[in-house]
Amino acid sequence: MLTVACTLVFAPDAYVPMLARSFMLWWAVLFAAIALIAGLRKQWWCSAASFASALLVLIQVRTPVMEPITLGNGHGLRIAHMNVWQPNEDRARAIATVVATDADLISVQEVSPEWAVALRSALAKDYPYHHIVPNTNCYGIALFSKRPFISVRTITIAGAPFIEAMVDVDGEAVRVFAVHATSPGSYAHFRRRNAQLTALAERIRSEPIPTLVIGDLNTVHWDGAYERFCARSGLRPINSPFTITWPSLGPFALIPLDHALLSGALRPTLLSSFEVSGSDHRGLLAEVRLDHAR
Repeated sequence: MLTVACTLVFAPDAYVPMLARSFMLWWAVLFAAIALIAGLRKQWWCSAASFASALLVLIQVRTPVMEPITLGNGHGLRIAHMNVWQPNEDRARAIATVVATDADLISVQEVSPEWAVALRSALAKDYPYHHIVPNTNCYGIALFSKRPFISVRTITIAGAPFIEAMVDVDGEAVRVFAVHATSPGSYAHFRRRNAQLTALAERIRSEPIPTLVIGDLNTVHWDGAYERFCARSGLRPINSPFTITWPSLGPFALIPLDHALLSGALRPTLLSSFEVSGSDHRGLLAEVRLDHAR
């Protein structure tokens, strides 16, 4: 057990170890279960080694997360995010769920042309400011807003379209990135995802204004690529490693692929997840505010 745990913890930051380490929480659960069973059988050395393995692995998932502040007077910026899963045909229920969050902004990923039509039809009246980039390759993306866009554009980084918007929040500008990084299903895609996160971090750092990044980053908190992304960009996560979103089965999921991060004067007041009907991801709901807002 200790050999497996040490391999998970100390293996280099490479493709195959990254895949195994993505499930660190569940490795810890497995080792803890073995420790319990061995203890019940009075196999003390096995129990101790398995317990130590669970602790060693669990330590790796500790990530500093911004603590929510108490919401004072005024309304924060509420953002809902959902990866709808492109083949999902339960569009009406998925859209109804996100509308029920009463979000100011809605970030949507895996937007096909069919999803684009459904989203525009259902949301355009209440979300008059929107930017939609449909695609058939599971990397279509959209951002809907009740608040005016000061500016909005698509930026393409290593083949993936991200949305960058400047949003007017009670007279102040907040930059929002809706991001769907490449899924690291192969070594080439692993390198592409890492390149996307590196380039995005540099873009964020180059202009120090209050920024929110939300989306499916296809990484976990304890992955080296994620840690470097936070360090280079100055972003701080507001969802914990235990806000697990994929693969979703009702209220359950396994790993935290979807993220919300802040920089500058932005502070979180709320973070939760919700079921997206027909999708393989759970959605995220975040509320933030500028710490000097009244």
